[in-house]
Amino acid sequence: MSRFRKALTLFDDYYDMMSDRVRMEAYRRAIRRAVRPGDVVCDLGAGLGILSFLALQAGASKVYAIEKMDSVNLARSVAALNGFADRIVFINENSKDVELPERVDVLVSETLGSFALEENTLDFTVDARRRFLKEGGRMVPESVRLFLVPVEDAEVYGKMTFWRDVCGVDFTPARRELTRRLMIVDIAEENFLAAPLLYDAIDLRTVDCVSVEKRLTFTFERRGEVHGLAGWFDTVLTDDITIDTSPSSPPTHWRQAFFPIEEPVVVVRGDYMEVDFRVGPKTDRSDDTLISYDYFCSQLSREYRERNVGRNDPCPCGSGLKFKKCCGR
Repeated sequence: MSRFRKALTLFDDYYDMMSDRVRMEAYRRAIRRAVRPGDVVCDLGAGLGILSFLALQAGASKVYAIEKMDSVNLARSVAALNGFADRIVFINENSKDVELPERVDVLVSETLGSFALEENTLDFTVDARRRFLKEGGRMVPESVRLFLVPVEDAEVYGKMTFWRDVCGVDFTPARRELTRRLMIVDIAEENFLAAPLLYDAIDLRTVDCVSVEKRLTFTFERRGEVHGLAGWFDTVLTDDITIDTSPSSPPTHWRQAFFPIEEPVVVVRGDYMEVDFRVGPKTDRSDDTLISYDYFCSQLSREYRERNVGRNDPCPCGSGLKFKKCCGR
């Protein structure tokens, strides 16, 4: 039963990725642009081999398809069925353990998670670029930018509150565990409590650091309850061919990432939130990434009450409303 369930999960994941028209059309165009007739290509994290096959369709003379999971066996069958077997070399290993017999002209990969980096993307990409790619070789994708914003979303956060009481049993440890895990959700712009900020811009062709640690400061634009941070990315695959996974863009299988906080925080216009956000490898050869974040929220509504602002006085936040109709609610 466990193997059957695993198979369903595997094919659900690949179906979601390969039926994503935004993803597939962008990669198809980018590979056609980047791969020239006769090129040798490396497909990093090949999965079922679709990017390898697109590279061969674009004129590659050979593709090294590196995939450590057993999905590579199905990829071999697909390659044989479609007449690609004589031009593709499947390597069923962790890419860090692979030594290619030659340098490649193009390095192709799609190891992007909902927040781009959570599949240890930087570590594996930097290693493959250094050891596999020719000097002046081309990469797909070329760069990635990551964004964060504090959000109010009681429906998404409801998955956290569920664990307070399950049939009279306190599952608080499960709730705490969830606050340390990325959730994949659909976030609407109306849930934003502040303007989104750029977390980092990474040129995959030149980056050497495999971890990112940044502090961001958000200023809240309205009253609300902070339930967590939403994150997404955009990427330049090559030249002007891009993918954007923001809530304002056409939907993709990546959706958006949600990073919950342990307890909701009530904020008002003018409050600020400082976030120290870290992304890095969990272990040297793992696909898992360690994501951690600490935060501080000011709480002006509490300060206003301590200053004895009258209920009918103009709200100090500058909204133009009376205090009782704004931050004093």
